[in-house]
Amino acid sequence: MTAPSTPSGKATLHEVDDLSASVTFGLNPTQIQFSRNVKFNRDANANSKADPPAQFTGTDATTLQLQLLLDAMTTKDGSIQKQIDQLVKWTNVPENKPNPPRLMFNWGSLKIGSDSAFVGFLEQLRVTIEMFSKDGVPRRASISLSLKSGVYAPPATNPTSGAEMSRRRRVLQRGQSLQSLAYDEFRDAGAWRVVAELNGIDDPTRLRPGQEVLLPDRRELTNGHR
Repeated sequence: MTAPSTPSGKATLHEVDDLSASVTFGLNPTQIQFSRNVKFNRDANANSKADPPAQFTGTDATTLQLQLLLDAMTTKDGSIQKQIDQLVKWTNVPENKPNPPRLMFNWGSLKIGSDSAFVGFLEQLRVTIEMFSKDGVPRRASISLSLKSGVYAPPATNPTSGAEMSRRRRVLQRGQSLQSLAYDEFRDAGAWRVVAELNGIDDPTRLRPGQEVLLPDRRELTNGHR
């Protein structure tokens, strides 16, 4: 994913589907922290003294944590209220929409994986207003926020529409994970998230051989997977 350019090299946060919904921060971050948990199974063998072999089963979503600053000291209206309102709005799920907005954080040339911009959902927000005008207008604030990567769940389909016919079912073999299944079917191990969401699988480490898994249509994969 290639990120759009930002004004004057400033860090920005904006909606993926609505570039007008955007916040540009006054100062760029001095520290960026991200974390990602890796999952694997290790079945102990009572007859072996060696460490049990590890079998990769997947990864959790990536979490990006940022410390930023809003500063309107040099702007015409001298207020950061609009930026605060936009940040708060992103913590609310819009009416008649089941999903929160996808946001893109863009700054610098840092890559997390293969992407030059981070896309995810706003998971946590903390705003500390540090300076007001004499009449109480907020002018500077420290922002602490956490974004978590993710995709939208594929939309429900009507079996009579023919979409169900384009899906296929597979039976998991011993030692097979959602990642290896996704790679075998789509040549993209990262597509396991869409498969898990489609089948309502919360913990991919608890799959069992012989379990039947519904595979998405490739059109659903294109819409649901980055």
